[in-house]
Amino acid sequence: MVCMVPLLCLVLALIFLTLACCADPGIIPRREVILATHSEKIVEEALGYNPLGIPHTEGGETEMTIPDEMKREGYRWCRICRIYRPPRATHCPECDNCVLHWDHHC
Repeated sequence: MVCMVPLLCLVLALIFLTLACCADPGIIPRREVILATHSEKIVEEALGYNPLGIPHTEGGETEMTIPDEMKREGYRWCRICRIYRPPRATHCPECDNCVLHWDHHC
């Protein structure tokens, strides 16, 4: 019976490792992917905001921005993916994507 405890721990560890590896990390698509697949509305509904930003015209130039309240909440611009990402999202250097709730998923 004593030998079963380490074996049970090993089996459980392997099961949980497999589940963690197969789980979706929550990758936010890049601007180019969103525009190419015409999935702006789908991504906006899934995230609860528009990661491409909202049009803002100043001095004759139009640029995409986010509301000031979202900036205060921690939404940031990812210069690589060219999207606005939520507070806990980070650009992963391993898979080169913005990931929701980044926790060393790679």
